[in-house]
Amino acid sequence: MVGGIRTCFRFRSIEEAIEVLIEGEADWVNDWREKLGLLDIGWLERLSSDSDDESIISSSPRSGRKNLPGPPPDPTKVATVRRIIGELDIDKEMAKLGIFKEESPTTSALRQILDEYDEAPKPPQGSPSTEPVAEGWLREALRLAVRRFGVMGLPTDVIVETIAGRHDLDDELVEGWLETQYQLGKLVKIYGGTKEGYGPSPAWLDAP
Repeated sequence: MVGGIRTCFRFRSIEEAIEVLIEGEADWVNDWREKLGLLDIGWLERLSSDSDDESIISSSPRSGRKNLPGPPPDPTKVATVRRIIGELDIDKEMAKLGIFKEESPTTSALRQILDEYDEAPKPPQGSPSTEPVAEGWLREALRLAVRRFGVMGLPTDVIVETIAGRHDLDDELVEGWLETQYQLGKLVKIYGGTKEGYGPSPAWLDAP
């Protein structure tokens, strides 16, 4: 250490409730570090304003500071990527990484899948239901939304149109029936903007 340079030495041990701060001329600070047996721990900062060095650090396992393995990073080897602000297509870049944006399925997409079923899905066993056929189709539509399309629920109008014609309920009664399923704990209510929707309760969705 060059004489005449002001330095600041710090050491702290939380376990032993010890905190040491020594600031002054470099030789004087080092003398005290040696007297206190702190040459191999703590950290040392160079305070001189006319120096080009930012800091000089001494580390040990007790200080929590470790040297990184391998050669120092070389900024000249990092590829420079320049883009005009607002030009980045986030969805496209996410797709390259295999990350796709979740999109709520349309009524036509859901109806097309449900049309391929040979028979109506069954509602959960042991669960009392006044409309078992409607509940079976409702659960299957929400199962598709969650597990195939990756969304938490569907807008009310999408649900109503998706299961339309697959049950004995009058169309104008379906929304009220959905509210009843929510009150029974089979559905959860989802609010988003101007639309309201429903998602499946996990226990109801996974029930045998």
